[in-house]
Amino acid sequence: MIHRLASIALFFSLLSCASYPPKTIRLTPDLAEASGLAIRGDRFVWHNDSGDGPYLYTSDETGTIIRRDTLSAPAFDYEDLTVDGAGNYYLGDFGNNAGRQKEHQIYRFDPTTGKTATIRFTYPGQDGGGLNRPGNYNCEAMVFQGGYLHLFTKDQLFGRGRFYTYHYRLPAQPGSYEAELIDSLYLPRRVVTAAALDTARGQLVLTAYNFKMLGGFWPSGAASLLTLSDYPEGKFFRGQLHRRNLAWFWPTQFEAVDFYDERWLYVASEATKLRKHGVAKRKRRRR
Repeated sequence: MIHRLASIALFFSLLSCASYPPKTIRLTPDLAEASGLAIRGDRFVWHNDSGDGPYLYTSDETGTIIRRDTLSAPAFDYEDLTVDGAGNYYLGDFGNNAGRQKEHQIYRFDPTTGKTATIRFTYPGQDGGGLNRPGNYNCEAMVFQGGYLHLFTKDQLFGRGRFYTYHYRLPAQPGSYEAELIDSLYLPRRVVTAAALDTARGQLVLTAYNFKMLGGFWPSGAASLLTLSDYPEGKFFRGQLHRRNLAWFWPTQFEAVDFYDERWLYVASEATKLRKHGVAKRKRRRR
């Protein structure tokens, strides 16, 4: 009898572990356009895309918001979030869908003091003349490494896009800079929408997607998780690239990603007309 009870207890314990952390986190309406994610232990830190204020939201693993911080900064088009070893958050206000911006901002927020500092930057040749002119990039992906912020541009889905993402970097210190071009990567039929870096294991992940109208009226999309590893220091695109399917056919806009632990990561997508809530999905990471 004792052995049977022990077996039952072990079964339910294993069952519980198999579903933890949660496979799906349903986000509240406050995070309908979740576009950036940084995971710190069992806390998930988020921001929304354009249309919200300069806010950072902290939720637990169920998606329940337990804190909201307000930055002393404007909010034009926040697109990604990263964090340094000292616990400072960097919010990239560098969305540039039309290519008309002449300068971009990244805000460094210290949650212990509530202070916000500004990093201003341009790309070489940026003049606000539109995405078809050199130097006028859109960007939705950023990571921190070794005192630098690394940016990965988003090419055009329509128009003259060639499905290249460019890797730029700039110092992670307040000031004004011209971003330094490091490398480029060709991603057939995909544009980059989020990034996360595990410096301990030497892995960079990018989310990327495509979108088109089938027959001129039915929305269709595909999304991928890209893992880069075994790269030289700071030269991410020189590493081994592994591509994994996240979604096919059903239009899903994955806009945020971060590592949870050595086994799992989360990718998050905004709400859509067909799905009223943003969600975060647990995915097994590549070893």
